[in-house]
Amino acid sequence: MVMSCGKLQTKTKMKTKSHKTKTNRSIRTLLCAGIFSACLANAGEDKVEVVDESPTVTPAKPWNIFEKNTLYKSDSGFIRDVKLKGRYHGQYISQDEDIDGVKDNEYDVYHHRRARIQMDFDLDYNLSFGFDANISDGHGSRTALSDEGSFINNFNTFNIQWQPSDDYYLIIGKDKQDITREDIQSSRYIKTVERSPIVNEIGQQRPWGAQVGFFTKGIEHQLGAWVYGAHEDGPEWVDFSANKGASYNLTYPVKDDLSLHFDWNYVNNEGGLERARGDAAVGTFGSAYEHAFALGFDYEKGPFQVISDVIYGANREGVAASKGSAAIPAGHDTWGLYVLPSYNITDELEGVFRYQYMDSGREQRTQRFGHDGDGDRNARLNVQNYHSVYAGFQYFLSGENLKLMAGYEYAWGELLGSDTDINTGSWQLAVRTFF
Repeated sequence: MVMSCGKLQTKTKMKTKSHKTKTNRSIRTLLCAGIFSACLANAGEDKVEVVDESPTVTPAKPWNIFEKNTLYKSDSGFIRDVKLKGRYHGQYISQDEDIDGVKDNEYDVYHHRRARIQMDFDLDYNLSFGFDANISDGHGSRTALSDEGSFINNFNTFNIQWQPSDDYYLIIGKDKQDITREDIQSSRYIKTVERSPIVNEIGQQRPWGAQVGFFTKGIEHQLGAWVYGAHEDGPEWVDFSANKGASYNLTYPVKDDLSLHFDWNYVNNEGGLERARGDAAVGTFGSAYEHAFALGFDYEKGPFQVISDVIYGANREGVAASKGSAAIPAGHDTWGLYVLPSYNITDELEGVFRYQYMDSGREQRTQRFGHDGDGDRNARLNVQNYHSVYAGFQYFLSGENLKLMAGYEYAWGELLGSDTDINTGSWQLAVRTFF
């Protein structure tokens, strides 16, 4: 809302003929007396204070390449603002893994973790539209160049949003399905090179659907209805023949620096007998579990922050056995937790620590990049009683827009269904930038 303030004008009538000479002399006398009194008041002072009435000059804001992404801006019309955005994440992983004391999976590799392009449109009537797409780069998370040589491999998100008031919003399209504090955080801002194994086991889903959010007494509620599959052609548009599901999220602000969260995601996977995509051609858009729950908190005080969730998954879809591991049977359950504290040592340097536990499931990153090349082995083994500890830092070259990350993660557990020990150590270096 633009508010304009008018200038209040007053009219004064000039009465030149009604003033008499006597009155004029009285006024001049009073003015002279006032000036004389002011001189006496300043007598004996060493100096006279001079007020600089020159206009204040605000220093020019330093030029920042990361803020030069506005393509169009207007105060009127249906389209108000158009921004071009993007991100690039690259990382180097040096890993070795032992199974029962024998080296099994060792590699040193740099790969392009994420390469995305994004467009945001702010519209009239409290509407906005946006998408971000995986760019074909030949490496990383399903962004390999397609046979047709298309520039865009698929949409990561693609949705329209409507927020008619501060207490209500609607989102329709492809979007991240919220579960856990670590997964909800955008990859632009996550504090570790990779998310924890239990979070990747449960979350990381971006199905097509509709979400309604609203607030009651400061508590945020979000309801979602989802479709978990897509057509193979093009950028994987929604396929309504796929399996369906639902979600609910609650955020309760206890006080300014502490909030509590509850998340629930549901996939109709027939108790684990089907994949979330059902009859659709493609789509790893839904959780591997029929029901996934998370209960967590977010606390921030000065330079210190900690996020944490306790997570439970019921009725996992069946996973075929791979070399050196047992199959995860259909209907399998799991649970786990993570605690991730961080501390801003300086404005440019932040220390990060994380502990996580996963009752059972599949290994996640970084192990998935350790294939031996002949297709004989699945690097992501099925494990149980799985712990991991991560310690590292972030160094901000230009805030979150350009940063370096480094950390070491050690994981240990057992192969699923056996007492065979598995131990993994990973040095992780990364560069992350977005505009």
